[in-house]
Amino acid sequence: MRPIRRRSSLEKPVDLFAYPVSLVMKFWHWALSFVVDPDSGIAWVGSVLLLVVTVRLLLMRSMWRQQYSMRKMAQLAPKMKELQLKYSGRKSPEDRQAQAKEMQELYSGAGVNPAAGCLPLLVQIPVFLGLYYVLLNFSPPGKSIEEASTMTNGAFQPEQVASFLNAEIFGVPLASYIRMPQEVMDSLHPGLQQSDILMLAVPLFVLAGIATFINMWNSFRRQKAAKAAEQAAIAQVEAEDRAGGPFVDGEVVEIDGEKPATAADADVGSEGGSTAADRRDGTAGTPGTPATAGAAGAAVRALEQALMRRPSRRTSSRWPSP
Repeated sequence: MRPIRRRSSLEKPVDLFAYPVSLVMKFWHWALSFVVDPDSGIAWVGSVLLLVVTVRLLLMRSMWRQQYSMRKMAQLAPKMKELQLKYSGRKSPEDRQAQAKEMQELYSGAGVNPAAGCLPLLVQIPVFLGLYYVLLNFSPPGKSIEEASTMTNGAFQPEQVASFLNAEIFGVPLASYIRMPQEVMDSLHPGLQQSDILMLAVPLFVLAGIATFINMWNSFRRQKAAKAAEQAAIAQVEAEDRAGGPFVDGEVVEIDGEKPATAADADVGSEGGSTAADRRDGTAGTPGTPATAGAAGAAVRALEQALMRRPSRRTSSRWPSP
């Protein structure tokens, strides 16, 4: 009976990731053994694929939350831009803290967590790092096939390690790699050549590259669509803001159904002019009269109320013709 050589779980920090990964692989390999030969390459390749599916299913809720947060962030973009404009040019620590507080309140009110999008990526990194380490330790560099078959690999016992080393797919051992020394290939599979490994590996590399390109292209399309929606929302808010006050860029709009007034109408105390409020109330007067002063105060109050209301809907009035 061959002695069993166990790898210490504390040899490297990555073992902390490799052992849970090997447990999931072992479960799926055991489940597939009821369907296919457990010593076949299909059983071992299937266990790796089902490991990936398991991880994706576990992360499905987090990935949904990530997409939800991205959509909500796009909807919040106009309000975030307003905050940036509000605090632009204000560099004091108090202003920075106030801006951060308002931004956090904005996120909390919308139920958005900006860090939620990082969780799926942070979880997948140790999983795939552990998977790489498990596959590498089936046939560790510097060890012969005979030595490797007497060692444990995470949750796998030596019998299962030997099963993996003897498994083949399309006539190529699963434990082989492109730069494997010829003497190791001879001990693994007599007559195996490097060209045999390349004939299987190169098409897999091409398929992996195509899949990566498609994934990146779809991601770019989603980001482009989200950016376009964000810009459209910002443009809509800016247009509503321009129509929300009585004087915007020298133009005026109707406030609560009142007649639009021009900037010249609000110029009180110059050349004996009267305000729009004077003309509506029939109290137009000469400069310096109480009627004119009262109209000026009414115009200022109307301006303040309009700026405080800042309606989110577009006004139905038309811009005055020049």
